[in-house]
Amino acid sequence: MAIVNECVGLDIGQTGLKAVRFRRRLSGRETIDYFQHPMPFSRPEDLDPARRVKSLRGFLWQNGLYGTDRLVTAIPCQDLFVRTLSFPFKDSAKLAQVVPFEVENLVPMPLEDLAVGSLVLPPGPTAEGTARETKGSDVLVTAAPRDKVAEHLRFLAQADVEPSAINVDAMALFSVTQFLQEEGAVVPQDLAIIDVGASKTTLCLVQGGRPLVLRTILWGGNHLTHALAVRYACNFADAERRKRTMAVDQVDSLLEPILKELRITLQAHLGNERGRLTHCWVCGGGAKLQEIGEYVSRQLGLYPVGPRQGFGAETPRAFSIAFGLAIHPKIIRPRWRFTSSPMELALDLKGVADAASPDRSTTKQDRRMAIAAGLVIAVLLIIDFSIHFMLHGQRVDRLKTALHSQYEQFFGAGAAPGEELDQAQYRIGVLDKALGVVDTTDGNALRTLSTFVKQLPPGTMVKVRELTVDGATILMEGETTSFDAVERLKQTFASSPQLKDVAVTETRVGAGPNQVVFRITVTVEKS
Repeated sequence: MAIVNECVGLDIGQTGLKAVRFRRRLSGRETIDYFQHPMPFSRPEDLDPARRVKSLRGFLWQNGLYGTDRLVTAIPCQDLFVRTLSFPFKDSAKLAQVVPFEVENLVPMPLEDLAVGSLVLPPGPTAEGTARETKGSDVLVTAAPRDKVAEHLRFLAQADVEPSAINVDAMALFSVTQFLQEEGAVVPQDLAIIDVGASKTTLCLVQGGRPLVLRTILWGGNHLTHALAVRYACNFADAERRKRTMAVDQVDSLLEPILKELRITLQAHLGNERGRLTHCWVCGGGAKLQEIGEYVSRQLGLYPVGPRQGFGAETPRAFSIAFGLAIHPKIIRPRWRFTSSPMELALDLKGVADAASPDRSTTKQDRRMAIAAGLVIAVLLIIDFSIHFMLHGQRVDRLKTALHSQYEQFFGAGAAPGEELDQAQYRIGVLDKALGVVDTTDGNALRTLSTFVKQLPPGTMVKVRELTVDGATILMEGETTSFDAVERLKQTFASSPQLKDVAVTETRVGAGPNQVVFRITVTVEKS
């Protein structure tokens, strides 16, 4: 069995259904099939959702499109908020965090009611054709109301259709230019793509190979047909047949409403200090009007595209949106390449909505698990409280025993509990008596030693062997390095007004080298 890469693009319009089936075999051979089914819309009952679902189901069944597992649809720009935002950084993680808050400030809807999609646009090319080096980034942001996406999915589900992705119709037009460029065509980098449908005109402005402006203008071929019916006083069907035989010069005055809106859009685009567009591609069902592409391009001051730019006779003009959906870059890879590149830009509102909205079955399962976990926690709390209550008495007894043992350790075994203050006062008195042996008010030994030590001459090494304090008299046996040091020590003490009765009683040579042992007696004056 041959391996086939297949995708079906489904364009659901007000007046008809269009589908394109794109197949590419492993060998690289491509086949493209086009399908179309008109739908009446003149009567109110023609717009009934049930009747439209029936038409869609019959269209898919008759053309064998139910057999594909990859089907892409689109939501029109008029149901979305589309804006290109600039940020001074490129970090994708930061962009993912910042973009929703920027959208929340621009859209008068709660953020939880929106399916926000974003595409980080690659930097535009320089004059030499190389990628421009920038510190910031441009992001194409789309915000679709969740009810619009859900309504679209419900409509398709009634026809037993589960789309693989939901794109935006204007981005599908940009996908066509990407595909042509991958096929080797020299597609202009500054291009205005204008898809004239039956009830609306879809606009995609490409600047530097990047889609910067996506817009829907509520004017289409039916408006021109109604204007012709008024001019020639005929019914809608006769006006439609007459339109198919007329040249654009015969209806130029009737095209002024759409031209006015296109000029306003281009002027707003140029007012953002971006470069000027150079070319224009007119496609869609309205492109069948004779010479309309050249006329619109001329009125907008642009060059019409042609075979030199890759838009030859085989380019799907009437099926441009459906073809762009069928070659969705996230599904159909370029030939001989199986990974996406930064230039393969495409939106998927279905994926955004699914990622932001949890599945209902998963939510119910989580709710049941949360209830079960709550019951288990409640049972554990009851058991814990019971055990805590049962062990409370044992804990109190153990604490009493531990406290009593510590009390006996500090206050003695004979002390009875409840006399802590008396026992503490007794212990403090004992400490005062012990301290009074060393530090008394009449003869403070610590003060005497402090005065003595402060009188030692600096720079003289003295090693104390024995020290005796008797009131204000100090007897010290020590050793030093020479007899001169002993004499210097004696003279220093004798010259101090705080010391008196300085006497060296014994001086002798020690057992070690440079060792002199001496005894000295000093009396410290009371301050």
